[in-house]
Amino acid sequence: MTESTAEKNIQTEREKKWKMASIPRMRQIVPGLFLGNVQSSWNLELLKENHIKAMISLADGRWVWWNSVTRETVPEHQHKWVQCADSTTQNLLVHMSDTCDFIDQLAFPALSSLDSLPIEQQHAMDDKPEAILIHCDLGISRSPTIIIAYLMRKLRIPLMEALEFVKSKQSTPRVKPSRNFTRQLQVWEEVGYQIWENEEKTVPKPPYKAFLDDRAALLKKKGLTEDEPLAPLSLLD
Repeated sequence: MTESTAEKNIQTEREKKWKMASIPRMRQIVPGLFLGNVQSSWNLELLKENHIKAMISLADGRWVWWNSVTRETVPEHQHKWVQCADSTTQNLLVHMSDTCDFIDQLAFPALSSLDSLPIEQQHAMDDKPEAILIHCDLGISRSPTIIIAYLMRKLRIPLMEALEFVKSKQSTPRVKPSRNFTRQLQVWEEVGYQIWENEEKTVPKPPYKAFLDDRAALLKKKGLTEDEPLAPLSLLD
């Protein structure tokens, strides 16, 4: 592949990602729980149409529109921001329990009563209940990872079952947790949805400790610490 061809491919990939991020999009995964991209998090028409009353944002920084448009349907106390990047070193496991707890606390009846993955006919017939939106930039890697982790814990189902189910609900763009996040979901399954040995959260379970050791080695190789700022705290402020 020539250098010019490689540059064109990179540019095409950037344009594709920009298009996926710039068009507001959200999809119901199970009744009461939606997957979306960042543009959907402040698209008032979509938020109202899908009865979004709570939100989890997995993003590098806070977007100014959350404090204006989004607040018309999602009050601040029902909006959780998890600052994270879609990178090879990002640790989402450390946020999974708190994020799943947040979903459980705010789950509206359709979601709180869910005890198994709905079959297609049930899913299609369901009215649009009040719902929680989970989004990242593109709705491909970070937010599906959290939804999969939640379904695994709530329904006590295997990783592959949850992954294939979420994939079946959004084919364009294709749900694809990164290799890093897939590894973390495997750890999530191995530790039984609790990464710590003790209540003080100071002793990691062996699978999580192995992940942390591998991550530390990768950070060292990249010349990074755990303290690099991801982005300004407020975007487009």
